[in-house]
Formats: sequence, C-alpha cells, structure tokens
Amino acid sequence: MSLPVPSHARTLAVFSLAVSFAALLIACNGMSGDTSGNVPSPGSPSSSPAGYLTWKNDNFRTGLQPNETTLTPANVNATQFGELFNVPIDGWAYAQPLYVPNLTIAGAQHNVVFVATEHDSVYAFDADSAGPPLWHTSFLGPGVTTVPTSGNHGIPVQPEVGITSTPVIDAAAGTLYVMAQTVENGAFPSKLHALDIATGAERPGSPVTVSDPAFDGKQEFIRCALLLANGNIYAAFASYGDILPYHGFIFAFNAATLAQVAVWNVTPTGGEGGIWMGAAGPAADANGNIFVAVGNGTWDGVSNFGQSVVKLDPTLHVLDFFTPFNGPELNRGDHDLGSGGVLLVPDQAGPFPHEAVACGKSEPIFVINRDNMGHKNDTNNSQIIQVVHDQIGTPNGPEPNDHCFTTAAFFQQKLYFVGNNDVIKAFLLDAATGKLSTSPVSQGSFAFTFPGSQPVVSSNGTSNGIVWAVDFNPGSSLHAFDANDVSHELFRSAAFGQASKWAVPTVINGKVYVPTKTKLVVFGLK
Repeated sequence: MSLPVPSHARTLAVFSLAVSFAALLIACNGMSGDTSGNVPSPGSPSSSPAGYLTWKNDNFRTGLQPNETTLTPANVNATQFGELFNVPIDGWAYAQPLYVPNLTIAGAQHNVVFVATEHDSVYAFDADSAGPPLWHTSFLGPGVTTVPTSGNHGIPVQPEVGITSTPVIDAAAGTLYVMAQTVENGAFPSKLHALDIATGAERPGSPVTVSDPAFDGKQEFIRCALLLANGNIYAAFASYGDILPYHGFIFAFNAATLAQVAVWNVTPTGGEGGIWMGAAGPAADANGNIFVAVGNGTWDGVSNFGQSVVKLDPTLHVLDFFTPFNGPELNRGDHDLGSGGVLLVPDQAGPFPHEAVACGKSEPIFVINRDNMGHKNDTNNSQIIQVVHDQIGTPNGPEPNDHCFTTAAFFQQKLYFVGNNDVIKAFLLDAATGKLSTSPVSQGSFAFTFPGSQPVVSSNGTSNGIVWAVDFNPGSSLHAFDANDVSHELFRSAAFGQASKWAVPTVINGKVYVPTKTKLVVFGLK
C-alpha cells in the first residue's frame, strides 16, 4: 500500500538506495566489516559483535546485544558484580554511550566507549580502565555557546542543550555522526558533525547545518537518536518544551558527503507533530523503510500526520500509517502517541511476519502490521493486530495520566516494558497469532520512578538473557533482571549519581556503561 507523494516530503537530491557490499570488507583501525546497520540481514535487525554503534544496538531498536559471553545470570549479583570505576564528563549525558573494540588511537589499541554531553562535547575513553579521555572534541568556542534552557524553554534538559540525541557510528568508514545544537551570533543552528573515531577530528565537509524554510532552529529540538540506513544519516526533530509554533521534521544527509538529501515536515499545513519518542531513534526495516511515532499535532492523513505511527521510504515519502481513532481526543489531553518509540519485531512465522510495537502516554500497547498499518478508523482500532490496554504504567506524581515514555526491548519472543512509575513487565509474543499476552507473563517488584526506564537485553545467543534498566531518581540505580523471569532481580546497585531521564545502559564485553550528569559510570565483574 502506498500514498501519493505528499507535498511536504521534499526530496532535495536523488541518492542511491544501493549500499556497496565492498564496505563490508573495509578494514578500519584494526576492525573489519560494516557494523553500522547499513546492510541488515533480511528479516532481522542488523547488529554485530564488533561494537555497539547505534541506539539500542540495531536499527530494529530491539535493545538486544546477543554476543555477551562474560555476564550471566549466575555472576551478575551483589557479590561478584558492581561499579568498577568512573570518569568525569563536562555535562549531562542523555545520549547512550557507544562502543568500538580494538581501535587504534595514537599508536595503541583500545576498546573505546564514546560519550556525548549537553555541553556540546564528545569524549572517547578507554572502555576498560579509568583515565583521561583518549580524545575530547568540543563544538564550543568564541561566540559559540550551548542553548540555555533555564529561561523560556521549560524543558527538563537543564541548564543547557548541546548534544541530546545518541550519535551513530559507521565502523567501516571510521566515522561518528553527532547532531549538536548551539547559539552562534544570535542564531540557533543544528549541525551534523562527522568525526574521525580515532582522533575526534572533523571529516572533510563537516559540519553541515540543518536547513528548511519552515525550520526554526530556536524552536526545534532533536531528542531522538540518529539513524544510519540506506547510506544516509536520519535526524528527527520535535520542539523545546511544546513551545509553539513548531513542526516535527526528519532530515536525511548522505553519510559520505553530508549533503542534505531529503526532508519530511510532519505537519506542513498545520502545526506540532513533534517526533519525541523518549529519545529513541527512528527504526529501519530490512528494506530501509523508516518508522517513527509522532506526537500531538495536525492530522488529515494526506499531508499532516500528527498522533500517528508512520512508515516512510528511504527518501522520506509516506508509504503507510496508523492513527488511533481517538487522535483528536489524545491531542486535547496532551496524550502523545509518540511519547514512546517504535520497536520492529524480527520476522515472525505466523500470519503477521512483519510487526511493529509502540506505546504512548495513553495506556495501550499497539501491535501493528508493518505490511498494512491500517490508516485510521472512525470508532475503534480494530484495523491493527492488537491493542493491549491498562497493562503498563501506574501513573502518579507529576504526570498522572501518562503511561509510556519508553521503547520495549525484545528477546526470545518476549517484549519488556518499564512504564511510568511502574515495575518491569514481560509480555509473550505468540508466533502463531502475532499477538502479545494480554497481561505480563512475569513482572518485577521494584517501582521505577517517572518516566519509567529504557530496558536493554544482553545474552549469549539464546541463553543467559539479562534485562538491564536504569532508574531515574535523585540518586539513580542500575538494575538487572533474569530475562526468563523478570520477577528475579539479579542485581540492584547503590545510588551512583543523577542519570538522565532517558538513560540507556550499554552492555558489551563484560561491562555496563551508564552516563550521568557529571560522569560515566562503569560496572562489571569485580
């Protein structure tokens, strides 16, 4: 199913959808193979044991790191596992840390963890020991500052905005892509930088500034992680704190040249339509199609797609969408469908081989057929595979009507959710029907504070599954649960400092990396 090309999906240049398989053979600083997610295997997410290179580890956004041979349910406990060390950073880190092994920097080989901060810095640290950064790049300088938010923006990223979205790494090219927001001579540019992962230096042609006639850098805020797919970098925008006027946007940049090649305005003849997704990245399927969940905004199903889960082709033309029947009511109550991200379920053998799962501020979990998303019904949501009601989020406190600000994780037919002020819950996906269990098959007992948590999973293939999550509270804590039964909490750390509200732990090579307001904290076997 496809729609006529909407006027707002403006393609600024023609770019190839073919990705060279030669890139898979390029050696980069001691590595080989394209681990960026450019060429996913049919029907499955693209991930690699060679690194942790994108938000939640793959373009399906499953959160699964399936090559963990060190950490197991048997040794992740208070006796054998804990904080190993930490290293200071210069501001809040909302971005998930990324990781490249066996990288040669200044003549020595290191496992390297990369951290981006709201002070417009990117750090490369040795992943296995405390010490000064291997390199540190700052985008600030004379006449260039971070964006102040303690005034009229009113958003929880305080007191400055610099780098909020998780970068993405193309390991074959040896390049880290990062979107930085600054104030320069009264202007508010959003710039895509391409950095050499071995030195932190700008690549030729870097940076480039986001540009569109309807784009106001003072209003537009990028919370979502970057996506690398189809040889392009995709960047999705919402706003600073719902301050009008603004539009949701996705921009595409050629990864090799940094040329801006396409742009989608979510609400070109209306307003709002921010792509928030709790800092999740847009997801991409095996064909390079892109999926996002959109928040409050104008909807007509032709040019404007507020309150929708939308499927776009690689050139950002709308292919399909799902909009809840009560979208106008959700708008009136500020109940963004797009407060949480989209998870693409790996191929299933049943009647719905290609599924997507999303959840938002209102209580349902939506299970959607990616091959026929159903558009919008007048009175119900029966056109999609399933709606699971009243199972995630136990609202109280500052957001009393909001349930989901996060994205599920997937492992062995289970989806793991941590809703607002709720415990972790595991739901079973029935391959024969394509439907989730209507209630959790297991759940924890620890109540995660507002806004919930972004779970990830580590495993050794199909065994030794562990679900990891960070609690956002004044002290913050790291939690590990047995993936087979999340009522079994394996580990709970002591308070280690203030993590961000969208903190995602990175688990790889026997260690867990959690960024905070002032430091990167590293956990592992003692």
